[in-house]
Amino acid sequence: MTSATDSAASVFTAPRRLTGQADRALSGWLTSLCGILAENWQALLGSSISLTAGRPVSTIAAAAVGGLPDPGFGARVEMGPDGFPSLFALSSRLTQTLVYDMLGNPGDDWPEPAELTPAELSMTELLMGEICRAASQAWPEIEPLPCDLVSVVARPRRSRIFSPDTEVVLTTITVETAFGPDDVSWIVPKSGLESIGIQDSGHEPSGFHPAPELRDLARLLPVELVVELGTTSLTLKQLNELKVGDYLPLDQPVSQPLQALVDGRMQWLGMPCRLGNRQGFQILASRGGSDS
Repeated sequence: MTSATDSAASVFTAPRRLTGQADRALSGWLTSLCGILAENWQALLGSSISLTAGRPVSTIAAAAVGGLPDPGFGARVEMGPDGFPSLFALSSRLTQTLVYDMLGNPGDDWPEPAELTPAELSMTELLMGEICRAASQAWPEIEPLPCDLVSVVARPRRSRIFSPDTEVVLTTITVETAFGPDDVSWIVPKSGLESIGIQDSGHEPSGFHPAPELRDLARLLPVELVVELGTTSLTLKQLNELKVGDYLPLDQPVSQPLQALVDGRMQWLGMPCRLGNRQGFQILASRGGSDS
């Protein structure tokens, strides 16, 4: 009887999953984060890796933290203008594999758990710092999202960053290494996501509704949309020396979404594509998080 009651109670108290625009916004951010982080980590490693984000899952902190790899290492990160806490966690074997590769000793198989030397701990902190940088750069707004590495956490399953009943979103990022796949877990509180605009809109705001004739006329007005490939800075001397055939390195990483601007304001983020014999643009996220 008690177990049945507890089971029924858990159904009604289970955190509501992300739906609609919140799920799409977070998934788009995660996709960009994985691309940028793979690029950042690859610059430090000798072996090839790739990262793929799974579907975000709503749960409570006790369950999310209890499922983290142990032993392992984590990055305690403060995000957003308010600095809400979040946690990225890696298994010991994935951490050691990446660190040993950075030091030029990749080995032939997954390493056995071992205590890291001071030099290896410094490399671990560098890896965690790149996670923060990727999360900030992948943020689908004009300004990068503030992301600060507070500390590297040993055995993150034992961490007490969140209250046990805090509603969180857990995402598993699969890292493909030379020895096979392993996971990075990201735990972020729902309240934190809501504070930076990742939430489902309960209703549309009420306001003035124009007459149908005016609305139809407005829809026919031409609007110029510009997709920005990237930017860079040059000295006047460099600018004057440019000639046909020169290559210009842009500040835009190849894995970072491009901006689509209307009247000089960023409205959408997306990736270039090919549509028949023409260049195209696939929209991944919008400025306001809506689909219109």
